[in-house]
Amino acid sequence: MATFQLLGLKCWETTDGFGADQVRILFLDELMFHDSDMNEGDEWELNDSMEFTGSGKVWVEEIDSPSDHDLIDSFFVSADNPGEQVVTLTGDDSHYDLRYRIDA
Repeated sequence: MATFQLLGLKCWETTDGFGADQVRILFLDELMFHDSDMNEGDEWELNDSMEFTGSGKVWVEEIDSPSDHDLIDSFFVSADNPGEQVVTLTGDDSHYDLRYRIDA
């Protein structure tokens, strides 16, 4: 069993270029993080983790309303690729850096 751990999220540019994003991060269809007020320049230290086997998909979304979700980006993580990593997310005209760690 491996562990996926969120370490930090940095917002360089929000999805609409101004105003706050309502960001949520899901892993294996489970909510791991939600922030309702992420602005350009904000950086959050995170400490959320989840166990998994094999590989899993991470989704990062911006929530405009209860029924409207904009995909910022998604990617896969694998237990075969342990260590700390940074992924750049640029969907919907945004720019985020997400730091995470895989412990196998």
